[in-house]
Amino acid sequence: MKKRLKFFMIGFWLVFLVSGCAYRHYMGMHGPSIKLYPDIHQQVAHEDSDCLKCHHPDQNPEGTPTTHPDFTGCLKCHNGEV
Repeated sequence: MKKRLKFFMIGFWLVFLVSGCAYRHYMGMHGPSIKLYPDIHQQVAHEDSDCLKCHHPDQNPEGTPTTHPDFTGCLKCHNGEV
């Protein structure tokens, strides 16, 4: 029983630590900030739809395609201070 619990806990923490941006946001690890590229994002990104116009992988993206186009709250994770 202890062995099963140990494997469960290790698996749980691995999934928790390496899963999506939302969990990393809560842990203080944000995605790359749009403020690194102010010349491109200065008047463009104000909503998720603005971000996905250039970064959605299925729409021939001009920018780096996102790996998580179904997430919401792009700017919560990608608008941090540089």
